[in-house]
Amino acid sequence: MSRKRTLDDHRVHATEREQAPREHLYLVLDNIRSLANVGGIFRLADGFGVRKIFLCGITPSPPRPEIAKISLGAEDTVEYESLADPAKAVWLLHDQGVPVICLEQTDRSASIFETTFPRPLALVLGHETEGVDEKVLHLSDGEVEIPMFGSKHSHNVTTAAGITLGEIRRQWSSASGYGFPGGQ
Repeated sequence: MSRKRTLDDHRVHATEREQAPREHLYLVLDNIRSLANVGGIFRLADGFGVRKIFLCGITPSPPRPEIAKISLGAEDTVEYESLADPAKAVWLLHDQGVPVICLEQTDRSASIFETTFPRPLALVLGHETEGVDEKVLHLSDGEVEIPMFGSKHSHNVTTAAGITLGEIRRQWSSASGYGFPGGQ
């Protein structure tokens, strides 16, 4: 019979993960305006082992109580950098040899479930209503999208980030155990 993990159990596992280096998984937030979305993405980034978040354009940066309320302190555990131009983040990542893929619906975007995600990887998340900036799309190495089956054409950016990071980690876990360095 299963038992729920206790708070002490969670602390032991968190300590083990905090001591392991984070993988080369990056997020670029391209003009995301909502403090709640930024806080939610920080929390997702911590949970999925993102190494660094680039907060670009109008994307708000910590410290902000509205971000901290949603992130539950994840802004203290995930490295981040603020940049005025999201294209600069793409250039910096390309200079480090990191492929950059945009989560955006385009005429050439592929389903996240039919895409093999490379390691390392940077994922660009765009503005809540405008999506990823055209300049960033042209600089990227490709686009992916989440298939939609209802009447709406997209998910909230935080929800979309969680679905996509989950799929990336699912793919990467088949090669390294649980998806964390060392196969833990």
